[in-house]
Amino acid sequence: MDSPETKEISNIKTRQIIHVALQLLSLAFLLGWCFQILAPFINPILWGAILAVSLYPIHKKLKKKLKGKGVLAAVIIAASIFILLIVIGTWLGIKTGTEINAEVSNYKEGKIKIPAPPASVKEWPLIGDKAYQFWEQLTSGMDNIVQKYPDEVRTAASYVLDLLATAGKAFLIFAVSIIICGVFLSYGDESATLAHNVFNRLINSTKFDMAAIAAITIRNVVRGILGVAFIQSLCAGVGFVVAGIPYAGIWTLLCLILAIIQIGIFPIVLGVLIYIWTTAHTTTAILLTVWMIPVGLLDNILKPLMMGKGAPVPILVIFLGSLGGFIYSGIVGLFTGAVILSLGYRLFDTWLKGSEI
Repeated sequence: MDSPETKEISNIKTRQIIHVALQLLSLAFLLGWCFQILAPFINPILWGAILAVSLYPIHKKLKKKLKGKGVLAAVIIAASIFILLIVIGTWLGIKTGTEINAEVSNYKEGKIKIPAPPASVKEWPLIGDKAYQFWEQLTSGMDNIVQKYPDEVRTAASYVLDLLATAGKAFLIFAVSIIICGVFLSYGDESATLAHNVFNRLINSTKFDMAAIAAITIRNVVRGILGVAFIQSLCAGVGFVVAGIPYAGIWTLLCLILAIIQIGIFPIVLGVLIYIWTTAHTTTAILLTVWMIPVGLLDNILKPLMMGKGAPVPILVIFLGSLGGFIYSGIVGLFTGAVILSLGYRLFDTWLKGSEI
């Protein structure tokens, strides 16, 4: 039989356990509530942080030239990105919109007529007969297609509208992210200190600086994936415009998207080259082909250089982390996947060598 003192100690421990459990439950409830409040801003904050980490070295140099005026340096950087975004977006939008409007007007006036399909189309494997029938129906006008396939046309139109809405939402999120990036850069030193403190509290490592690994990885991914994709797409777009390719803005945007998601610009370039060789002058086709060959190989040259520069882990780890992160969680996963896999690799490497973290 337990003594009164033992029962008292047991009661005290029970009260302490209940008290700690209630504290943990309250903390979990509070953190969950905070997350729900911040959920609409998670993507802009993440993108703002990614941009800030990527641009921090530039901010430090500009701040030094401006004699320590960090806020002014942040404003200049954010404003420059805004202007670049607006100029490029406006140019692509106006050019593409003008081309589409001209094509619609020409179609209404009867200036555009689709030629009859050649008999060889029927010999295409698997889709030959259906392609021939659909092509033949197109020659009689789009009105007949709409009347014959109303549900399919409605579905396609709805998909296009959803795609435009998604693109508009992404543009708005990126614009907000630029503002958040400017705020982070304005408090660059404080933000860096906060990041170091968070990683130190989570890992408490004396062997390596996890915050520095994350920062370098993010910068390498920005340079090696987003930077290369932007440069490659811009060069391709210049070629499209100079060669007079219709809807050059749309094809340039598709090149950028495919380059970011690591498919590459080859599908778009192949279609453009087929078009130019079958419709344009031979000299124009040759010049565009000669231009697109080095542009298509640009990522193979720049990506290893930019992603591997100063990397704390092998470039293969960063690339696999970016690709796997994208498959798992979309565009943001390009960065989060690379950072997480890089940190995991360093921890695994330290454990494998028998060192203490």
